[in-house]
Parts: sequence; structure tokens; C-alpha cells
Amino acid sequence: MIDVGKLAAVLGSGVCSALPGLHAWSGCDTVSALASQGKIKALKLVQANDLYLQAFTDLGSSWNVPTDVFNSIQAFTCQLYARNTKIVGANSLRYHMFCAKKGQIESGQLPPCEDSLMQHTLRANYQAAIWRRSLENLPDVPAHQQDMAGNSMMGVSLKIRWMAGLPAPDVVLNLISCTCRRTCRPSDAPAY
Repeated sequence: MIDVGKLAAVLGSGVCSALPGLHAWSGCDTVSALASQGKIKALKLVQANDLYLQAFTDLGSSWNVPTDVFNSIQAFTCQLYARNTKIVGANSLRYHMFCAKKGQIESGQLPPCEDSLMQHTLRANYQAAIWRRSLENLPDVPAHQQDMAGNSMMGVSLKIRWMAGLPAPDVVLNLISCTCRRTCRPSDAPAY
């Protein structure tokens, strides 16, 4: 048996307020986890930095993710992947890590790109918002999603949106070529 009251007293009210956001963001039943990044490492970073603590406390407070919260989470992600870095942008850190390893790095060792990180943070925010309203009698939960243009998506099957943009700049995508020994049809072409 774990004495949750004692654990809460040891962690403190600030960390306890951040736990729903941190737990959702670092991986739970409904939100995927980032490759090779554990919860203990994330918790230690949050405990050591008030900016990160505030960001995860704010995650799930509303149904959208404010820019300042996402910027803090992006800086947190950079620290998660490269402990002593001064880089605070996911795309910049990805590029720096890729160049430092001269391209000899597995994609799971790189942080997600900014676009994917935003989608991940939006999923975690939604889950944390549900948890933060779990004791309300009739919580005000959005009944349906909207697409980027604000059009209702009622009746559309739910799918995880991994990215909102292209997986790489057009310049890089143009460099990718098929290695088939025969002529490819569009359905045979490699997926990005």
C-alpha cells in the first residue's frame, strides 16, 4: 500500500498540481509516450525548473494550449533529449543532434519536430483537461472537434493527427527517391 497523502506531502502542492499534465504528456493510456523518455526523468526536470512546473500545471486548464505554455513545453522537450542544451526549439535541436552525429542517428533518438510536438501536446492537453474536470457534475467538454478552418467534424471517425504539416521541407522531400528496380506505381511509392 502506498500512502498517497504522504506522497503528496513529500512532492508538494506545486508538483501535485502539475502531475495530471505531466502524466498525460509523458504517456498514458490515451496519449503516446515519447521514445526512450521516461516519466522519472520528466518528473525530475519539472521539479528542478519552475517554468516547466508552471507549464504542466497549466496544461489542461483550458481546452487550448496557450503559446507560452507550448514554448515552455518545447524547451522542456529539448532538455529531456539533451540535458545541458541551451537550444529551446525542437526543430533546432533535431537539426543540431542530426549534424552532431553526422546523420548516423535513429529517428527515435531525436525529439519530435515542432509540428508533431504540438499535436502531441494538444492530445495531452485534452486528456489533462478531462482529468482536471473529473469531479465536476456536468463538465463543459467540447462535444466535437473542429478542423483547422473551424468546420465541424461531427460524425467523422476519430483519428490521431500526428502532424499538421509536411514531414520535411520540400527541398528534402525532393531529394527522396524510390530505390525500386522496376517502375513504381503511386501505390508502391514510399510513404513519407
